[in-house]
Amino acid sequence: MKTHHIVAAIDIGSAHIIAALADISPAGEILPLAFAEIPSKGVKKGGIANIGLLQHAVDTVLDELQIDGSYHIHSIIASLSGVSIIGHNADGTVEVRGNPVTRHNVMQVIAAAKSMSMLEGRQLLHILRQSFIVDRQTDIDDPLGLMGEKLSVRVHVISAAKTAYYNLLQAFSHRDIDVDHVVAGGLASALAVTTEDEKQLGVCVLDIGAGTTDIVVIHHGVVKHTEVIQLGGELITNDIAFFMRSTVENAEQIKRQIDVHAAYPPEESVEMPGLSEVARRYAKHDIANVARERCEQLVEMVMQKLSRAGVEDSFPGGFVICGGSANLSGLAPLIMQKTQLPVRIARVEVALAEEKLIGSRFATIMGLFLCAYEEDYTRTMTDETKTGIIRRFGDSLKRIGRRLGKHF
Repeated sequence: MKTHHIVAAIDIGSAHIIAALADISPAGEILPLAFAEIPSKGVKKGGIANIGLLQHAVDTVLDELQIDGSYHIHSIIASLSGVSIIGHNADGTVEVRGNPVTRHNVMQVIAAAKSMSMLEGRQLLHILRQSFIVDRQTDIDDPLGLMGEKLSVRVHVISAAKTAYYNLLQAFSHRDIDVDHVVAGGLASALAVTTEDEKQLGVCVLDIGAGTTDIVVIHHGVVKHTEVIQLGGELITNDIAFFMRSTVENAEQIKRQIDVHAAYPPEESVEMPGLSEVARRYAKHDIANVARERCEQLVEMVMQKLSRAGVEDSFPGGFVICGGSANLSGLAPLIMQKTQLPVRIARVEVALAEEKLIGSRFATIMGLFLCAYEEDYTRTMTDETKTGIIRRFGDSLKRIGRRLGKHF
């Protein structure tokens, strides 16, 4: 890649829809150019519940993104979340019969793993390499040129229900926009918030959104486990609203004032407007207990899932938490207390020309830009010579020539 490419990305979440434009350099440097964020419509627990509402929201956020007329979006990278996303490990083996391993052999063994791993009704999103095996020699990063009788590969496969995948594409069908690639939202977030040291040591990323929590475990630099659970910040809000007999909007405001790990004195209280005109006072201690119980349930469910997957010892580096609900006061120390592992709240920066946005909820959108460049993360493994989607952006530009000019 010799030139810069302008990429559009959109993160469709249960609470917010974020869209952005960025210039990605040949070296992978990301320069955000434009940014738009609106409340989400038509999405519940990461899944599309009303296509009409979502299409209207997509129109709104993309129009806001292009409001100055500098760019016109023709293609976009989109995130997909929700419990329809499933990750699992798979193996493939081919015969090399004592010859040196070639690139063709590598593609053959990956294709074998792919054919063994896909189920009916699933849409493949990513096949991520973990390691190769030549005969009995394990943990090989690059088998090219090695001699052996058999070549095997262990990969991590991420797929989504085809219905969820095509519903996402349907959200853009009324516009002249191609969805160039669909990326698992949790994977994009994990790429954005982890350091190389953390990936090598082993880390578990929790992208805690409004409706779901995405789990990604990375160890020795490769993805070991991915999963999505149907529990997020909106359940905490709903619990508080039910306890205080008030609206979700009021409960959300109260939630932001509560530390779920604090020990409040009995006399400390907050006033909450009721569903009638009569306001009531509630002890902060009681509200914190309501929120804490749901947070503890989240932590327990995460640890059960990780134990069931056999990766509970694969992240000595602890947890990195991101997403809109990661900033809940006291959540990080609560997770640390429950798991006895270090916890870090991600701070993701979107450095625009006129302002700098910082927040853990920007993990997915910035991760999508990384996915436009990083090896193996934005595509399934094929025999393409250039990884990522940047090459395909270049090919598209050649096909449509002068039509786009500086656009894409």
